[in-house]
Amino acid sequence: GAARDGGPRSVLDHQNTTVKRSAGSDGIASAELHQRAMSFSSSSSSDFGAPPDQMVDEVGTGAAAAAAAVVADRSLAIDSSDDDASREMNADVQIDQSPSKPDSPTPPAPAPAAVATKRDISFVGTSSKEPPTKKVAAADSNAATVGGPDSAAPTAAAPVSAVPGSTSTMNDVPKCDPTFAARVNLDPVPSVKPLPKLSHRDIAELELALQIGDQWDHSDESTWREDWSGNLQLIDKDLIMNKDQLAQDPSTKTVYVSFCDWATKNAKSEDDFRPIRLLFSYIYHMQGTPPMAQKLLAHSLSQPAESVQQRREHILEAVRRISYDPTVLSEDGWTTEKAETPEGASGGAFMIGRLIIWERYEAVVIAYVHDEDLGDLWKAMWLEDLDTFDLEADELQGAIQKWEKRNALKEKKAAGGAGQVGQARPSSSQRFAAIERLTVDGIEHGIVLAASYHANARQGILWPARILHVSEVKALGATALSRRSSAAKNTLHAVFLAPYWNGAEVSSRRASSGTYDTGDVNANNPFCAGPLFEVETVEISSETITKYPCEEDDVDSLNIDKLRASFRFLGLPKAAFPRYLDSHRIAMTLKAYARRELVKSNSSNDLTAGALSSLTETHSLTVKTPLFPSAVLALPFEYALSKLPHPTEQSMIRVDGDDTTEPVMKLHLMLKAMTPPFCWGGAESGSSSENMAMRTPITTKGPLMISSPVGQPSLPNVGTSITASSVVVDAAWAVGGFASDYILPVIGDGKSHAAPLFILGMQFSGLLGCVSSSIDASASVSQRKEKLRVFLSKCLLLKGHGEDLIVDAELPKALDRKTVLKEWSKACERVYKRASIEFSVEGLGDGVTAVITDSRCNQHITASGSFERAVRLPAAISGAKKAGAGANKNFPIIDTVEERYVQVAEQTILPKAHKQSYLKRLKNKIAALPTEAKGVPLTDDSDGDGGEDTMGSRGSFTAAVVGVAAALKAADMVVGGQCVNAFCAIRPPGHHAGRELRPMKAISNGFCLLNAAASAAIYATTPRSEGGLGLKRACVIDFDVHHGNGTQDILCSTHDPRFLYVSLHAGGAHINGYEELGESDDGLYRHSLGTSKNEGIFPGRCGDTSPHAGVLNIPLGQKVTPTAVGQALVSQVSPAVEKFNPDLLILSAGFDAHMHDPLGMGGLSASDFGSVTDIACQIAFKSCSGRLLSVLEGGYGVPCCTPQKDLFLPEGVPPIAQPRLLDLGDDLPPDMDDQNPEALRQRLDRCHLEGFREAVQSHTASLAKSNQRKPTPSEGGDL
Repeated sequence: GAARDGGPRSVLDHQNTTVKRSAGSDGIASAELHQRAMSFSSSSSSDFGAPPDQMVDEVGTGAAAAAAAVVADRSLAIDSSDDDASREMNADVQIDQSPSKPDSPTPPAPAPAAVATKRDISFVGTSSKEPPTKKVAAADSNAATVGGPDSAAPTAAAPVSAVPGSTSTMNDVPKCDPTFAARVNLDPVPSVKPLPKLSHRDIAELELALQIGDQWDHSDESTWREDWSGNLQLIDKDLIMNKDQLAQDPSTKTVYVSFCDWATKNAKSEDDFRPIRLLFSYIYHMQGTPPMAQKLLAHSLSQPAESVQQRREHILEAVRRISYDPTVLSEDGWTTEKAETPEGASGGAFMIGRLIIWERYEAVVIAYVHDEDLGDLWKAMWLEDLDTFDLEADELQGAIQKWEKRNALKEKKAAGGAGQVGQARPSSSQRFAAIERLTVDGIEHGIVLAASYHANARQGILWPARILHVSEVKALGATALSRRSSAAKNTLHAVFLAPYWNGAEVSSRRASSGTYDTGDVNANNPFCAGPLFEVETVEISSETITKYPCEEDDVDSLNIDKLRASFRFLGLPKAAFPRYLDSHRIAMTLKAYARRELVKSNSSNDLTAGALSSLTETHSLTVKTPLFPSAVLALPFEYALSKLPHPTEQSMIRVDGDDTTEPVMKLHLMLKAMTPPFCWGGAESGSSSENMAMRTPITTKGPLMISSPVGQPSLPNVGTSITASSVVVDAAWAVGGFASDYILPVIGDGKSHAAPLFILGMQFSGLLGCVSSSIDASASVSQRKEKLRVFLSKCLLLKGHGEDLIVDAELPKALDRKTVLKEWSKACERVYKRASIEFSVEGLGDGVTAVITDSRCNQHITASGSFERAVRLPAAISGAKKAGAGANKNFPIIDTVEERYVQVAEQTILPKAHKQSYLKRLKNKIAALPTEAKGVPLTDDSDGDGGEDTMGSRGSFTAAVVGVAAALKAADMVVGGQCVNAFCAIRPPGHHAGRELRPMKAISNGFCLLNAAASAAIYATTPRSEGGLGLKRACVIDFDVHHGNGTQDILCSTHDPRFLYVSLHAGGAHINGYEELGESDDGLYRHSLGTSKNEGIFPGRCGDTSPHAGVLNIPLGQKVTPTAVGQALVSQVSPAVEKFNPDLLILSAGFDAHMHDPLGMGGLSASDFGSVTDIACQIAFKSCSGRLLSVLEGGYGVPCCTPQKDLFLPEGVPPIAQPRLLDLGDDLPPDMDDQNPEALRQRLDRCHLEGFREAVQSHTASLAKSNQRKPTPSEGGDL
């Protein structure tokens, strides 16, 4: 297996190596080598041993080359079949399976005139590669010793039962769970002849048959596994049967056949299973294969069989039994006997025999083992089909909880339903039935997001795809060759649209041949070189097929900005974006066509779809999906896409806060243009009138021109009634310039009284006249600031007043009330944005991002070693400065919060957010602390519980109140037009602080004292008469790694239409457990912040579900990844927030999901936080003219900032080396100390590469970048 230079090689790596004769002669000619290999081939015996005189001296890659040539040139016969798949199989994959006599001499084979070329066979698998050394080791441990006594097959073999190393008698079954034992076959297995070792030629033949080794791709699927059980799973490996056809025509349907089915199909008799024999012999002689597994493998091939099918059943039964047989498990290190008492925190072997629910179906735990890498593991078996699977501790705990809950429900139902006749048990497996019942929203339009299994496709990325209709599948002649009869119902065929993964080979081939079209802007882009459509078989699950993220009112346009933002989370190269854009262009085009033309013709309900899928033996999704006309699918999509603007040519001008959009191609018009009289040039294809329902128009307004002021009358007071006659209206500020044609018939033009809500139109006209007459170029900044604040307040008040009128008004039947509300909101926001631009000067209005902080927040001092350290605040300020804050007036740092905001916070807003008892208790507890106290628990209850992570000092209450006041000031500045958005650098954090102590059954307050984000939302929606801003709706988006239970408790304990709370966080029911019937109020799962995964994730179950329409909780699993965050933002958060249409967007900005954060619960980079911010800003611009404020929550990846004093070392121990310090410069107060224990220092040291400061830098930079007004083309800007 090793080359002369010492480098590891596969047994099939046959480049530039020489095969030598056993007599020691020099290299042999290729024809002679081929002849020798053919001679060996013809003498292959049942024990696969090679004659000694034909073995080579050196185990190198030359032997494998000879074997590869052997297999390449054989005449490999496969039984003919009528189906297309079989014909394609016969064309590509063949292997010599003819039995030969063991003792027959080896006849020499004539040397062929030329060595035939082997057909290409490749396997589509994952993209990672197993190290070559593992593969070589596996092969060498199996191959016969060259030239030694073991090179030939043994003449007399001992039975398998005498295999050395066996610790028990083969047929003595170890103790195991009786429930399990009663359901499985544990019959004694007779002694059988051992399987022989394989020669290197045998291994080469086996690798060729399995499509693994270095001559195939370098994925994990194309290499040997490290362990024997992994290699046993290769019996189910899918083989590609038509690689040559795919290379010639990439649009050809890929034909897959499992290794077992392929070997069965080509077996000429019940004893002719050479590929399976080779695989089993290989596994048999692997190091670590249990003796009982060896015995079962050998017995499956030697026991009598009357037919090929029966031999196949023996083989599959052996494989199945090996997975659960107690003897195999015990020999492999598992414990199968139930312990009498629990072992450790997880229970260990005591859990054997427990009934569980996994993937919604009943199973039993059958074995236990402790793995050094994974910890405690349990093997379980589904009771219906006897399939096995492994569980970790947290998974097992959740599975037990689910079983207990289901059992309690059964007992309750049985107690209340005695005497009822039970329903007959369904005959098919319930687990597979659940997959058959799976549906996807929007499947009636045929477009979904699906995961590809292609070798070049990145795992976990969902790509636009069209589901093939059942009739299309049947027309393709696709066959499902699987061990399971229900496999056809558990898979479907998807056409991936403009995939990025299929272009690398085509690109290199075109480049070498020089056939690129020089006019194609994507010509040199390998991601765009592949076919536009690729068919693939996809397994059906909620993880592999999901809804395509498109709202019904956005079907006619494609949001380019949203696509750019979502693409950034995929982790793909930038060069793949044109392909990503094209995939969504095609998806939206087909979806729009199906919505317009095909929905009525494909109106099958769930009942008829189920019946049709049962009759056609396919999944119901293939029945529900529309059947697109062949003329539509044959349209020249590639040509049409080439004529659309390239991504670099897309206009980036945001007009009135609208996103950059592109119209969707109209397939029905393209088809119409090819029919008479339009194809004769008799009329324009799009000029004919069509009876279309009224819908929201696409905004076509260009950049609004800034007009010169007409006069300078004083702005009316807030309470002054605004009418059209109160001011002179400039023509540039007419109602029609801001209200769309859809809403003008409702409100009028401000002059006519014919409209249903003409009074509202007159008020709107008066508002426009008010701002037009108030523009004064000579006004001071303070005058502009006050005028802008008053006018914008009136604008938002009129917006809310108009919404109330529209809800109650009688509208014409042709108008949709929701659309009218949406258009009214857009009209008011256009006025708001236009006024902000008109009054803006440097440091005021449009284009300004503010950073707000206060040094009093540093008075909150925690204990040494706490994650929530005082240096977080100067690190946040430093990050904002690195983003450009403080460098100019449009990006100011405001370092003081006025006392009036502190008073409003403490006297008016905080009593609305928190209970008086909580505020009083917290304030009194802190006031009673000594002046020098620090790190004292603040949120412990009367029993002393719950305060271990939320500590503080004498100044903690002041720091928390000032933090809330900073958020109120930010809301005032944003809504009042002083800035577009703002970032509040404050501490302590607040989103775990609720109405009272430890909200929603949390075990602690999670570092939080007072909730700034919730307070800002309450302040924004409080009527102006009560000291608030008078907005109708506020939305909080929380992207801290933990769920904001405090914010949800304050704003959304019940459904309040003023608030929408959205949280993306680590967690999920499979991690935190499931609520049980009769559970106490304390709950079973109350987790501390930052604890291990086996204890769940703080604050517990409250973030796993969404209790009502005012809450959107999105748990993202054990660890938050960029792909999960991006998909959630684009597919769930954006549609929900845009539908809610807030007047203000508030971000609970936690950066503890960073990949280097000491909590270790996230995988996001600093740039990922910038992408999250970009999407949030896009939502804000679309809903509320960009009004957004961000409040700092978590994020603890700040390296040590001051020299360590070794306070934690015992006396006499020499001081350790000082850690590398983070230089915060003048942002670090001179009296601030940062002492940390050694364990925390080490966890923080990696944050020097990138951490909290860089995450804040990216966040604030995105805030500033999002509101920069880009010049129009007339001003010299780029398209």
